[in-house]
Amino acid sequence: LAYAAASGIAVLLGWFGPEFASPASSHRPRDSIEGWSPGALRARLRRLIALYREIRPELRTTYLALVLATLASQSQRMIVQSMLPLYAGTMLRLSPSQVGMLFTISGVIVFVMIIPAGFIIDRVGRKWATVPSTGLPALVFLLIPLTRSFYQLAILIALAGLAQGLSLGSLATSTYDVVPTHARGRLQAVRRTIAELGSGVAPVIGGYLANAFSPALPFLVYAPLLIVAATVLALVGRETLDR
Repeated sequence: LAYAAASGIAVLLGWFGPEFASPASSHRPRDSIEGWSPGALRARLRRLIALYREIRPELRTTYLALVLATLASQSQRMIVQSMLPLYAGTMLRLSPSQVGMLFTISGVIVFVMIIPAGFIIDRVGRKWATVPSTGLPALVFLLIPLTRSFYQLAILIALAGLAQGLSLGSLATSTYDVVPTHARGRLQAVRRTIAELGSGVAPVIGGYLANAFSPALPFLVYAPLLIVAATVLALVGRETLDR
């Protein structure tokens, strides 16, 4: 009920807030594609490829790295939300109150990190936020199956909250730096759509692995994805902060 009330207030604030016009551009789509026939799907794919090619050539691989990092980050969050209570309850025998406290610890750390994360993104560098926020959860996922107590798990969840605090806004900000102004909304939507598809299947995969093998296995399976995403961001992605 409290969450519903807060959501209602947010809707009202958004509805009565100021309207910001999108940048004027001659690159707007001239016609819409209707239906989901093979021809329509090919037309959508061609339009998506054309939209991607509007990114400056030297920044295209950075955009792809950001898409992969967002996919890994969203999947990681869904695995934590869906599999952590299962692991904590069945493997460590933690009570519901203790499981709730783990998420409270994470939420507090995320809140505390809001201002430092903004400073890092604006003053130090985008990659100083995006790379650690993608790589640190990989270490957390590798160590979670080794925990044997509430306090050990709490330390790891605090580290995961630290990473989530760094990731808030950093991937979106980096994408704004990379994509052209007239295509920001569409290319951001593509990035988030791919990420949401990944996060949508993450609980299903995690649930199958937990049921067939162990609640600890989903964390070990998703750790390599985070390692690959962080490595690609570090080695392929360009620093886009204009000093």
